[in-house]
Amino acid sequence: MVTLYYWLAASLAVNDPFYAVPENINTLSPGEIIRHREPPSRISAYGWTPAHVHKAYQILYRTTDSQQNPTAAVLTALIPPDAEYDKLVSLQMAEDSATIDCGPSYTMLVSAQSNPLLTSNITQLQLLFAEAALAQKWIVIVPDHEGPKGSFTATKITGHAILDGIRATLQSNHITGIESNPKIGLWGYSGGAAATQIAVEMQELYAPELEIAGAAMGGLSSIGDASDIFSINKGPSAALIPSAMLGLASQHPDLQKSIEQSLKPQFREAFYSPLHQCLQASTSVFSNQDILAMFHDDSIPRLTTELNKAWNEETDDDDSKIKAPMYVYQSVIDHLSPIQGIDALVHDYCDRGFAVHYERANSSNLSHVKYGVVGVSKALSWLQDRLDGIEACRGCVNHTDTTSTLDPRVAALYPKNISDALYALVNA
Repeated sequence: MVTLYYWLAASLAVNDPFYAVPENINTLSPGEIIRHREPPSRISAYGWTPAHVHKAYQILYRTTDSQQNPTAAVLTALIPPDAEYDKLVSLQMAEDSATIDCGPSYTMLVSAQSNPLLTSNITQLQLLFAEAALAQKWIVIVPDHEGPKGSFTATKITGHAILDGIRATLQSNHITGIESNPKIGLWGYSGGAAATQIAVEMQELYAPELEIAGAAMGGLSSIGDASDIFSINKGPSAALIPSAMLGLASQHPDLQKSIEQSLKPQFREAFYSPLHQCLQASTSVFSNQDILAMFHDDSIPRLTTELNKAWNEETDDDDSKIKAPMYVYQSVIDHLSPIQGIDALVHDYCDRGFAVHYERANSSNLSHVKYGVVGVSKALSWLQDRLDGIEACRGCVNHTDTTSTLDPRVAALYPKNISDALYALVNA
């Protein structure tokens, strides 16, 4: 058992020299490639190696954190066997965790999946999304968009990491074979959609040279203030609260100090456990728990103030202009995000003159996770048009999505045990 523990610890991303931010990071430009390698372990989704992953590379590149300091992030480039090297999709996976060990470059590896604290069904499900994109012959990159500190909910480092990941990929011809001027798409669901949204909102100011053909995002959040996350307290998704607070605090020392001072001693170890495990393990600890009860009552107002202060510093670019056309898809019964908030978000985008195609799914069986699976087909179709050079409709298109089951063409990409499980999930 001791030998196993030390083997697991040694194999963590946090202890892997490949992920280390180099001392000369100040001398590098955003998006500059630092080092690359083939993944040290097989890429796996539920024990299956995706059939369209012909080659894979991990690339460490320079990016910028939320305090405008240079840092580094890792992306995983996935190359299909019959790749069209002029088409690139950055797939933002939901990480929803507060440690680098839960970045998809690590959790998509079979070696990581032997660690019960780091097993991530979230990553493995989204690898199925990546397989669907690879089947379109696109090159797919998956950035660890939370950066080296696992900065979940820290929006600035997230946007920087995604955009710099694209910059790095455009310089990676000697590694990936990518052409110098490909059509570029962005895609993400849930936490990956939030990350995608951040990137398209930041692109004009941070990476104006990039031309993004389109961005598809589903299962979005409608959080206004950071403290809105307390609305899921005592619910099945309560584990997101400590992960979000700790992730944001990794970029904001005043918030970290406030958390430390506010926690009741008996809850300290549990609350900090997301620093060492992924959301799947955290959910077993925090599901339906009263997270606010872990703090001294008289400290909650001050903690809330610090939380919202950090959030406001991350989201102070409200007047950003979005150049890329967007495809937004959302279930009306998404428990993580009331549909009224997403309706309002889309309405605001439309009022500001942005191009939005809004798919509003009205099926009574489509929970947050289910629509993530069901919505893949239409998201891919919309992205396909953008990458083929077909111009998106200008202005806004609102459409009711009546789809309620998995597209058989998507299911056919997977082994029978996986496709059967997906059908069972959607139809439950």
